[in-house]
Amino acid sequence: MTAKKIEKDTENKILEAAKKVFVLKGLDGARMQEIADEAGINKALLHYYFRSKDQLFMMIFKVEIGNFFPRLIPILLSKEMTFDQKIYHFVENYIDLFLRNPFLPTFIIREINRNPQMVAQFFIEAGIESNNFKQIIAGFAGELGISPKEAFHLIINTVSACIFPFAGRPIIEQVFFDGNTAEYNHFLEERKKFVAEFVVNSIKGRMINTK
Repeated sequence: MTAKKIEKDTENKILEAAKKVFVLKGLDGARMQEIADEAGINKALLHYYFRSKDQLFMMIFKVEIGNFFPRLIPILLSKEMTFDQKIYHFVENYIDLFLRNPFLPTFIIREINRNPQMVAQFFIEAGIESNNFKQIIAGFAGELGISPKEAFHLIINTVSACIFPFAGRPIIEQVFFDGNTAEYNHFLEERKKFVAEFVVNSIKGRMINTK
């Protein structure tokens, strides 16, 4: 095995270990020593690959977002899928992303408030540029016979409906589910169908009312 392959395998092992610890402890509660222990390496080696917890978190963020959007955008731009199919696909994939990485929403919100330029740069480096979203918005507007501004609100509303239960998890899980994590995770799975149906039905209702 080459030195380069060993380094790559070690880095991947660290990223997987970090994701497990972040899921259990959250960004603020996680400790580098715990991540090193989970990865089966010493802390000095962990710091050799990632100098800080934030740098490690940023790497996970970049990998996950980089895997997610480039795969999803061609589907949203597809001419072969109906609007309904696009919404169902978008919502399912978006919620699945956060089910795999429930710590991401809080991290994204924190980083956007702290350093919006840096977060924007990560999206650009992942191949997510404004032109892609302008095409998506224009496509939705054309399909539905609505203005680009209305289509933009539609997309923001859909994203918000997906992300809020994760960003607000500490309150929702404790208040409405009495801290029962299994029940809360079931609720999040249900959101895939509920959010998609809500968006599709609201658009269909609007189209009927405007005829």
